[in-house]
Amino acid sequence: MKLTNIFLTLAAAVSMVTAYPITGEGVNCRSGPGTSYKVIKSYKKGTDVKISCQIKGESINGNNLWDKTQDGCYVSDYYVKTGSNSMVTKQCSSSGSGGSGSSGKSSYQGKITRDEIIERGMYWINKKVPYSQSAYYPDPQGRKYRTDCSGFVSMALHAWAPGYSTVTMTKIAKEIKWSELKKGDFVGTLGSGTGGDGGHVVLFLSWADSAKKTFNTLECRNKASGCVKYKRPINYKIGSRTAKPYRYINVKD
Repeated sequence: MKLTNIFLTLAAAVSMVTAYPITGEGVNCRSGPGTSYKVIKSYKKGTDVKISCQIKGESINGNNLWDKTQDGCYVSDYYVKTGSNSMVTKQCSSSGSGGSGSSGKSSYQGKITRDEIIERGMYWINKKVPYSQSAYYPDPQGRKYRTDCSGFVSMALHAWAPGYSTVTMTKIAKEIKWSELKKGDFVGTLGSGTGGDGGHVVLFLSWADSAKKTFNTLECRNKASGCVKYKRPINYKIGSRTAKPYRYINVKD
């Protein structure tokens, strides 16, 4: 009987090790490791949460760890008092961290849905990320991309970071017809000779008119505008080059 009590005491002590208090008020627990993911529930300050695993994601005040709680959602480790800025438990599997598994989110450089391409693009639009050909900004998982037009499209596609250029983006695309455009496709002047200010690429959001002569975009436009929603005519020109429509090779319809 005494031995049984000792085991029960030890088991309780082990379970308590993985319970940590929430340090902020109304801290959101999300479906993935970033603020662009759906809010599943919120925790009051002082709530003890048990952590099943941890994974790197969007950086919050310098901390890019996210903790998966007993509720099956992810909370920024910045708001969990674990006593460390490093991992205190095992790493989450990719399928449980907003990867290509049950959460429905894409994996890095993997297959991606059109809805997620737009969702990822809107993450920078909502943040009002400034345009720069030399600066970098994190995606929802904390991976940094170049904040120019092609870096933005690369980020939205969850493609290689820090981003393809307008010269190299044809490696991950196939040219399509204007009539085939769907949300999450992209339009640009791409290929040899389009580096620097010689090219421009935008995400296709929707048609802006019934005649399909203009379309709505998501794009990192220029230094004056930054990353914004915009409207362009088909066949827009950059210098002597005319823009063409493309489809990402990993898009899922």
